[in-house]
Order: sequence, then structure tokens, then C-alpha cells
Amino acid sequence: MITEENIINYFEGKCSAQDAAIVEAWFRENPAKLKEYIGEDEWEGFQPAHALPADVSGRLWGNVKQNASFPAARYSFRWMAAAAAVVLVAGLAWLFISNGHMVSTVGDSAVAATKRIFNNTLQKMMLTLSDGSTVDLSPKSTLSYPEKFGSLKREVVLYGEAEFNIAKDGARPFFVHGNSVLISVLGTRFTVNSFEGNKATKVILHEGRVMVSDSSFHDSKNEFYLTRGDVFISKKVNKASHILHLEKDKDDCYVFNNYPLDVVFDQLQIIYNKKIIYNKAELGNRTFIGKIDKKDSFDHILQSIVLLNNFHLQKQGDSCIVSN
Repeated sequence: MITEENIINYFEGKCSAQDAAIVEAWFRENPAKLKEYIGEDEWEGFQPAHALPADVSGRLWGNVKQNASFPAARYSFRWMAAAAAVVLVAGLAWLFISNGHMVSTVGDSAVAATKRIFNNTLQKMMLTLSDGSTVDLSPKSTLSYPEKFGSLKREVVLYGEAEFNIAKDGARPFFVHGNSVLISVLGTRFTVNSFEGNKATKVILHEGRVMVSDSSFHDSKNEFYLTRGDVFISKKVNKASHILHLEKDKDDCYVFNNYPLDVVFDQLQIIYNKKIIYNKAELGNRTFIGKIDKKDSFDHILQSIVLLNNFHLQKQGDSCIVSN
């Protein structure tokens, strides 16, 4: 979680590029918080300690303006320019990305040690981290991570969707920052969907156990513990978070009690170890009520759900594609 010390180090340029990226992501989600730390008067005599090329600083400032709103009557252009300069001093990993791969970095060695990968292909991109963990990065998604993890923790920042298979390391917990949620694990497999344009952030646990912290809450109820098959959903509109469990009845059958259809597909993938590809927007607000015995055929179960909802089912290799 973001602490006061993290933010102070960020503005003083004392944090690593990875920590700076995490703080930047937090400010992106909470732009109103910026004015709590920066006042106009304190920037009157500010002189940046380092300077970056004008084209780079211009692109970075464009990103700041796009992701934060400032009351025009209160903040002058000079103040905003100083705010942009301090972001540069913080040592963010500003990377030039082409064809889904990092091309070059700007800044000191701390910046160069951080990668920011954007997948602009139509297929998932497989990444292997320094600890042996693997990440399947979905199209239109970005992952920021250090070339080499530190001795105390492993930490990455995700914009979009990715499936993580985390190498076990009891001495170094693994943290994934995605929108307002923080996923904490030691070693397990899970999927995170945190596209900024979506109405909700979703965490799907395939194996093991994880803890999800939601910064939308400001009390002790912001921590959620997931076990295999659970789907955590954090809705942005009303800032409501909950877990949809993979439940069984006394007959050892899986029970779906009016679950959203995308959650049903997510959990069927875990039960049968199969891949279902779907577009959540096409599913609308459809839900499913039913009971499934794992002895039942996966093909039969999926075909029944597809027919009930007037969808089309297509097989592509080992995957099943559900569409309108």
C-alpha cells in the first residue's frame, strides 16, 4: 500500500523507478490527492535537480495532464510546469515502446533497471521475470517491473489484463498493483483484469491463496482473502468490492446462484482446466443459476449455457470461443 514515506520520497526524487511508477499509478487513480502534497507557494523557488530532453519531458507532461485534473483558477501555468518537473526528477521509467517491446530508456541506472512492456499485438505475450515467475500479458496491456527484484519484495504494476504464475519464495512476497487493488502472494497462479476503461477490476484465483487490498476502502474491511476458484470484483462506480466463491453443496456439486455469466465462465475454466474466450460486453447482464457435477462433460455444460443464451460456440485449438 502507498504510505506517506513513499509519497515524500517520490517528490524528493529518492525512490526507485519501480516505486515511483507505483506512486504515479496511485496519483492517477486519486488525482485530487495531489494538491494535498503540493502547494503553489512552495514551488515559486523550485529548481529541478536534473533535466531531461524537451521531447521526453513534453510527452511525460502530456501524460500528467491526461490523467489528472487541476482547478484552473487556483493553479498557474508556472506551478503546473514545476509539478511536471518534479515528476521528471522522481526518476520515472519513461520508456519508448514499439511492437510490444522496450526499445530504449531515459535517465540514470535506476530508471534503466525498470522495464515497461506494452503488448500491442493480437496475441498474449509471454514474459519471464527475474525470479522465474511468468506473466501472460493480454493485448492492449502494460506491465512495469524491475529487471531484477530486490531482496525483500517483488513488485509489478499492471494496466490491463494478465495471468500470473508466481514462483514460490517465502522470503519475498509478490505484489501486483492494478488500479485501486493490490494483490499480495507468495507463490500461486491468478488472473488480473484492470483495464482503466472497465467498470470493475477483477481478480481470478486459479491456484493457491492470495490477499487483495482495495484502496477504495478506508477501514479494516479493505482486505479480501481468495481461495481457488474465487473471483474478486471491485466496482469503480459505487466503490463496492465482493468475492464470488466457487461453492459446493452436500452432493459435492458446484452451485451457481445467479452469478454473472463472465464469472461462471471464469470458474468453469478452473473446474475443468479449459480455456473459454469471451467478450464481457457481449454477455451483457446475463446471469446463471444452476448446479454442475464435475462428472458432467465440459462440452455438454458449455453447450447448454450457450444455447440458453442464444450464443455461438466455436472451437479453436484447445480454446472455446463464445460469441453473439
